[in-house]
Amino acid sequence: MTLNILWWLAFFVIGLALQQALPGTDVLVVGLFLALQERRPVQIAVVLVLLILLQEGVGTLDFGASVLWYFLAIVLFFAGRWMFETENWLFVLLLSGCLGAAHGAVIWLMTRLQYIPLETAGLVDESILQALLTPVLWQACRLARRWVVSHENNTA
Repeated sequence: MTLNILWWLAFFVIGLALQQALPGTDVLVVGLFLALQERRPVQIAVVLVLLILLQEGVGTLDFGASVLWYFLAIVLFFAGRWMFETENWLFVLLLSGCLGAAHGAVIWLMTRLQYIPLETAGLVDESILQALLTPVLWQACRLARRWVVSHENNTA
């Protein structure tokens, strides 16, 4: 339990630092996918609430963009899980591609609703980066998570 909390704390700290270095992408969405894979309802709820609070707090769009983004991510995850095993690389790659498209759609919609000018080429670049970055970070976090969880279970 303690290692689990420490792992999530480290995930959020490192994730926020990466997100700062890669503006326009959501590095933390990988944490939501990890929580959904583990199927622990309390953990999913806590991670989701923290993600929404963090993204709404640091984001430049009005309230609701993060809620819509994470709602779409969850819908895409469950739609993919219905067809594939969540450990399958095809699932991860397809979900990442869909996530890149969803990123572009959410940002485009929210900027239109708020009358914010949008550079379309930059949005396309961000969406592609989101799609390419997600599977790599997901795999790295899954490996780190397995290492921590296996050590936690051995000490209990």
